[in-house]
This record gives sequence, structure tokens and C-alpha cells, in this order.
Amino acid sequence: MNERKIQKDFIDQIKGKKKVQKKSIDVYKYLVHHSFFDVLVNAYPEFYNIIQAKNLEKEFDKSIFKFMQTKAFSPYIWEMPNEYRKFLKKSNFFKKLKFLNDLLHFEYTELFLFMQKELLSKKHTFEMSKKYKVSKNTTIHKYNYDVINQNFDKKEQIFVLGYFDKELNEVVYRPLNHLLYSFLKFIDKNESLNVNLRLFFKNNKISYKDYAKDFKYVLNELYNKKVLI
Repeated sequence: MNERKIQKDFIDQIKGKKKVQKKSIDVYKYLVHHSFFDVLVNAYPEFYNIIQAKNLEKEFDKSIFKFMQTKAFSPYIWEMPNEYRKFLKKSNFFKKLKFLNDLLHFEYTELFLFMQKELLSKKHTFEMSKKYKVSKNTTIHKYNYDVINQNFDKKEQIFVLGYFDKELNEVVYRPLNHLLYSFLKFIDKNESLNVNLRLFFKNNKISYKDYAKDFKYVLNELYNKKVLI
């Protein structure tokens, strides 16, 4: 057996694709598993609490070994938990946990937002006549469960904005109403906020006179928090 085949056979045993042939290889197998385990548990603490409470540790271990056999798409270890989330979404693991993808997505955003914490400095005062876009260093997502309060007993659609607050030095989550969520998704960076707002209200048959002032106040606040840049 040439060197390349020997290496592939060794890796396949570690990943669980092949039966382990030596005790020494078995040690490597569980060292690699433990590394994956540590990263996932630290990224998904609430998920792991649920795993323990529902006695799903064996299924968790099996899912990790199966995930180890997939190809990594990112070279960054902090992005690995999100790849695991996507893997679970397509797998048959934890099918009874209907809220699982929502929970993992929400927990991962904290890690994602923390890694984006180096924010651009504010360059000018906020004006509705200027062009802005939603920063890529934020998350705006619709969930089918109340992930903020971790209420998974029943479906409850909520809209959540997440960003790193430089003053608080932590990740902050804010629930949004459907209107504000829709507008933030609607914004065209090639048009001024005023143009965007008028067009959005027109499309949704909403009175500009009645709601524009409240929107401007909130948008100014989001600009100061670097959500709009």
C-alpha cells in the first residue's frame, strides 16, 4: 500500500468511515471527536443543555462522527458550528426537535457577530436624504420560535435584529415588528432613505404622514448603532 493510501485509510478510520484496526488509532479518533465536541458545545450551550436534559448524548456523538466525514467548506474553526447546523438540517438527527435549526442559527449569530466586532467609525451625521445600507456585520432574521426567550413549546414567528454594541462591548438582540423588518430588507443602497421609505410605504399602502416620523427616529438610532452604514 503506497503512502497516500495509508494516509487515506488512517483518516477514514479516524472519521469513522472504516472500522478502527488499532487501539492507537482509536485514541486519535476520539481526540478528533473531542475537538469537534468542544467547539460545538461552546458555540451552542443552550443546544447542549437540551441534549443533556433529553438524554440525547449518544445521538449527539453519532452526529459528530457523521459530520466529521463531511467536507469542510471554511478554513476558519469559528465557522465550523454553522456548517454543523447546515449538516443537521439535511440529516435525520434530532428530528423531534422541530425548533433545532432556529435555535442553532440564533446561537451561532452571537459568535458570528462577535467576530465582526471591528466596526467602521461614523463619518457623518444621519440624514434621511443620504444613501445607506444595512451593515453586513448585523443579522436580521425571521424565526418560527421565540429564540430570544427560548420558548420552544409552540411556534411563534418573531423577527430579530442582532449587532455588536461597541458601547456595551457585547452582542445585542432586538425584536423587530414586521414592518421595520420588512423595510430593512427592502432598503436599496442606491437610493436615499427618504426615497426608500416613500416607495416602501406606497407599496404597502401605508400613510407616510402617520409613520414617517417614528421610522426616522428608529433609523437614526440604528445608524448610531452601526446597523445602517
